[in-house]
Amino acid sequence: EEDPQGPFFPDKQPRPPVVRACEPDAALIAEAVSAASDSDVVVAVVGDRIELVGEGRSTATLELIGGQNALIDALIATGKPVVIVLLASKPLVLPASASKAAAVIWAANPGMQGGRALADIISGAAEPSGRLPISFARHVGQQPTYYNQIRGQHGDRYADLTQSPAWAFGEGLSYTTVEYSDLVLEETSLAESDTIVGHVTVSNTGERPARETVQVYVRDSVTSVSWTDKELKTFRQVDVAPGESVRVRLELPVSDCTIVDAAGTRLVEAGTFELLVGPSSRDEVLLSADFEVR
Repeated sequence: EEDPQGPFFPDKQPRPPVVRACEPDAALIAEAVSAASDSDVVVAVVGDRIELVGEGRSTATLELIGGQNALIDALIATGKPVVIVLLASKPLVLPASASKAAAVIWAANPGMQGGRALADIISGAAEPSGRLPISFARHVGQQPTYYNQIRGQHGDRYADLTQSPAWAFGEGLSYTTVEYSDLVLEETSLAESDTIVGHVTVSNTGERPARETVQVYVRDSVTSVSWTDKELKTFRQVDVAPGESVRVRLELPVSDCTIVDAAGTRLVEAGTFELLVGPSSRDEVLLSADFEVR
């Protein structure tokens, strides 16, 4: 609808309209539920309208607007497998019922071939291999939500909510399952001019091919200034056939394990570090190996 301040700015440039969320439409939701009840699988496409995307389009919440939450709740309640496709340029918060969905696909702004790509992924013609470049909060009040927060800056939880994100940086599912094991470093005492060399086993424990993104994070155990708990430093993509395991070689220059000190100088501080390897930034899925910088 028209901006309450009028259709034009003082310089006579057009003032964009504001978005007003509609109430859930019971008749339309009933129609969707009826269609879902006659279907094998439901693909529920939700997200932002174009008026909510772009510069100057910040929203007061991260919730789906209008009747979309009510629609998801009603579709999930049918008991049919529901694939939620989220079209949004920002990490929106989905309703609690979304935890019962068969799958959630963040399609972002997929472009002209987006429909074809989604059809290939949902039908299984293509193996999903994307990984999240951002974290998704469980609630807007959980912000800031990002994987490389400074240790202790925001405590370790809220009084009423975990700080763990709904979906974390680096996460992504596929039609198979993958396990990590046996992380070993060739050398554990290194100079700044050396290269960290590690090896980890990646096993495809499912029945479909996997294209796995092996993520390598570094944690500087003790620093002279406040610094991030961990940082993504490199990654390897490997193809693993069903039932097979591959030994993945990982290389990272020690000179990449830097902080910025109190004087504003970027440097590698001597001491103990952890190399963290796994499928995402979540601590509970990362294997750890210590090394020392002399």
